[in-house]
Amino acid sequence: MSALSKPAPVMAPGLARSARLMRALGPDAAAIWSELDPQEAEALSAAMDRLGDDPASEADALRRFTEAQRARTGMGVWAELSALDTSVLEAITRHERAQIVALILSRLTGDASARLLRALPASLAIEAMQRLLHLGEVHPAAMAGLEQHLKGRITSMVREGSQAGIERIARIFDRLDPRAGTLFLAALENAEPGAGEKVRSLMFTFDDLGTLDAGGMQTLLATADRATLVIALKGAKETTSAAFFANVTQRAGDLLREEIAALGPVRRSEVDAARTELVGLARQLISRGEIHAGKDTDEDELVE
Repeated sequence: MSALSKPAPVMAPGLARSARLMRALGPDAAAIWSELDPQEAEALSAAMDRLGDDPASEADALRRFTEAQRARTGMGVWAELSALDTSVLEAITRHERAQIVALILSRLTGDASARLLRALPASLAIEAMQRLLHLGEVHPAAMAGLEQHLKGRITSMVREGSQAGIERIARIFDRLDPRAGTLFLAALENAEPGAGEKVRSLMFTFDDLGTLDAGGMQTLLATADRATLVIALKGAKETTSAAFFANVTQRAGDLLREEIAALGPVRRSEVDAARTELVGLARQLISRGEIHAGKDTDEDELVE
């Protein structure tokens, strides 16, 4: 057989996949090209040339590849990952090793792989592409372990997303006046039974400040604006007021009571605004670890 009649060597799967991805990325692949060594760049360029310059042929090749991927994976983890929003897909993979990211890229659809590469930190994307260039066959047991791991990550992300949505609603309700909050919670519970209770359990209201421990309450009192504190305590529940006064000296407590009495009638909207400001301050202190939330501590069960 003459040299002209010899069949072209079969392109390695990883190299072919890399060539397709680089074509899909186009100009966005500049950073990756700059990090490849001369041999890798030459091999990849040659592979891209072998794919042909015809856009229609390239699109057809990518379509066939995607269909083959879908036929092999069905509605499994790779199909689930490929269908995820880019931000979620990036969050799932950004802390994986480059070798694992390369393996993930090799199993996603072409569009999902390109989206993920654009979203990943540049250093990880570049190293993953370099690993993908030389990716060979993967042991079935290792692949099964990776799929199981990714299924767990997907489930976890969905659960966290649901919880984050409830927490966002709770933060909104924290800032509503009590009357509006009660009405909206009732409406939410009516529309989706159980949702209102979940939101209520995550809310942190002015009266919850009364559950702060002594150190937390004293830190809050030292940090809060005096005028805001005086207005917030106007007409407060006896148990809530008692928690504040229990953490000041007798003299300071008497002065605070005098200031509250001297206010006279105060609009409910002003009181609610002052209380919201105090709750917001408490949340900031909690997030910085300067105080600890004491909500529901009395209801926490003991573990024997």
